[in-house]
Amino acid sequence: MTQTQVSQVDPQDELRAIYVAHYRFQYLSAAFEFGLFSVLAEAPGLTRAEIAGRLGLEEQPARILLLGLTAFGLVRKDGDRYSNSAITEPLASNTDQVPAAFIPYHQHITYRSMGWFHESLKKNTNVGLHREFGDDATTLYARLATDPGLERAFHNAMGGFSQKVSDELAATLDLSSYAHVLDVGGGTAVNATKLARRWPHLRVTILDLPTVAEEANARSASAGLGDRVRAIGLDAFGDEFPEGDYDCVLFAHFLEIWSVDRIRAVVGKAARAAGPNAGMFVVTPFQDDAETGPQHAAELSAYFHAVASGEGMVYTPKEYESWMSEAGFRPAGRAYVNNLVDHIVISGVKSGDAGRTAS
Repeated sequence: MTQTQVSQVDPQDELRAIYVAHYRFQYLSAAFEFGLFSVLAEAPGLTRAEIAGRLGLEEQPARILLLGLTAFGLVRKDGDRYSNSAITEPLASNTDQVPAAFIPYHQHITYRSMGWFHESLKKNTNVGLHREFGDDATTLYARLATDPGLERAFHNAMGGFSQKVSDELAATLDLSSYAHVLDVGGGTAVNATKLARRWPHLRVTILDLPTVAEEANARSASAGLGDRVRAIGLDAFGDEFPEGDYDCVLFAHFLEIWSVDRIRAVVGKAARAAGPNAGMFVVTPFQDDAETGPQHAAELSAYFHAVASGEGMVYTPKEYESWMSEAGFRPAGRAYVNNLVDHIVISGVKSGDAGRTAS
């Protein structure tokens, strides 16, 4: 076959695949909630009638469900019998862990809110969150605290991802020359405990909301690391950071949630809290400096703006480097995180005593 004979994707076919993508997800989500993939893992080769009986479905709904799953390649049909496909085999067990945990997360959180994406862009706030979940909270994180079902779906999805992130951070970050890390927005000490185990000389102080800090301290204590990993409860934007002998600042999956003004403010606070010649590491998903992708950056940016906070997005590395420079940190390099999609570590070094003046 010559180069001119290589078939190309018809733009109209590609367009159609985009505007009907929600059907494929809804078939996937419905089958997952029915437990179909677990049923087929236990008893591959069931007939439609047998599947309907096990799921408690009447014939017509079962026929519709299996038609869509087969058409979209989510199950295989051999004769009149059905089995999981390679796509859905991982969804048959460990249903509260990644990747299975992403299905209820997207179904009950992101799909509901993203229908208001246009309005969220127009009003420059997370309209989707308010329309779907009420106006009693300005961010998704605050809203989750009032809905145990949503909170469980969110934390099941994020927990598995956080575990993978912490493993990658421990393997990627070189903290051998640092003694005390200030982990801003460090959550429940998942990253901090991994880093403390990787570097036995290291102390880590986490800054996060009071309820989160309480859980972080419990986690570090149960891990036997309470003497080296501690959390302080505060509002990272409303409160000044406590001074200490911090020679390194870590922002891991925190800054991208917020607006440019908030990022500049919180990086400035870190500069005031850190000692001379301190290091800084920003761990974040990124868009390329040319602002053309990747797709993951676009997906997360829509999520932050329409759902999570109403103000964040995935920024470019050069923007982070400029915000570091404004705060007195000289950019010191970029490193891609090996096994995380489109993630980067951006490092900086504080110049002399930059940022040590009071706010």
